[in-house]
Amino acid sequence: MKKNLIALTVAGVLIAPMTSQAETKVYGKVHLNYGSVESKTGGVVNVDNWQLNSFASRFGVKGSHDLDGSLKAVYKLEWEVNPNDDDTKAIVINNRNQYLGLKGGFGEARVGTHDTPLKMAQGKFDQFNDTTADLKFAGKMDGENRLSSMILYLGKTGNFGYNLALIPGEGDGTTGGDGLADTYSASVTYKGGPFYAALATDSYDDTGAAVDSSNTLTRIVGTYTIKGMQFGLLVQNGVEKIAASTAEEDWVGLSFGAKLGSSNKIKAQYIMVENNAATTKESTLMAVGFDHKFAKNTTGYVMYSSIEDETSGTTGDEFNSLSVGMIVKF
Repeated sequence: MKKNLIALTVAGVLIAPMTSQAETKVYGKVHLNYGSVESKTGGVVNVDNWQLNSFASRFGVKGSHDLDGSLKAVYKLEWEVNPNDDDTKAIVINNRNQYLGLKGGFGEARVGTHDTPLKMAQGKFDQFNDTTADLKFAGKMDGENRLSSMILYLGKTGNFGYNLALIPGEGDGTTGGDGLADTYSASVTYKGGPFYAALATDSYDDTGAAVDSSNTLTRIVGTYTIKGMQFGLLVQNGVEKIAASTAEEDWVGLSFGAKLGSSNKIKAQYIMVENNAATTKESTLMAVGFDHKFAKNTTGYVMYSSIEDETSGTTGDEFNSLSVGMIVKF
């Protein structure tokens, strides 16, 4: 009887904070993938095996608190974990989006670590997000940024959304920027019925006076959904990296997804990136896949992905993967 009373008391202490904060939610996702992986450099195989990998498995807590008037304090703390880490003695946890904010009729303001508006502008274009065929692997991860020390504003008027992020370099003006916004990211989006469109730009200039490195990157995205099918287009141009000598990249991406009944989906993606350096380099990402939804929060899939780099017509790095995976959300 005494043990039962102690157990109930402990349970009450643990549950009380959650019940008193009705808008606080603990959530997460476990994503594991198993398959064959082959990697080549200059036509020479350097990896040829079977691998079990985690892709952005995560957990977090998010919520809001009512303030005076119509204002709300909002917060989110999210971490990435690897349930298949081969070092059993180490617990590796990486930060994802983590912020504190204020929400009201004016929109929402957030401060902390967050995806940039340009990254968010992809919407649902990427049919293979968080897999070996994620669009960030097509080039040099240009545009797919999550940055710290961010001051972010999210606004919406009707079908239009507008987002602006300011990121100070927090440097001394010589080896690092010292302005209010040494880097900024902005986007305008439109969503009406089956159509989504976005225009976004990033500007990177956080090396101070040492290098003239005001580089910009522009992204245009559009998706259209009809009769269970989604067609996507992504066009991107510019230079992301800080160094002034980094070459400009041109991206063109196509994506397609089609529902088969209520539980199945086929999908495909093609992205080509051209690096306009002295020796032209082209990267091509291709992927096809099939998803099956076992339940609302559980999806299984099979996919094939290929990434190939060519420099002046000569094949460089190659990557091929055929795999199956499962995603469970909670």
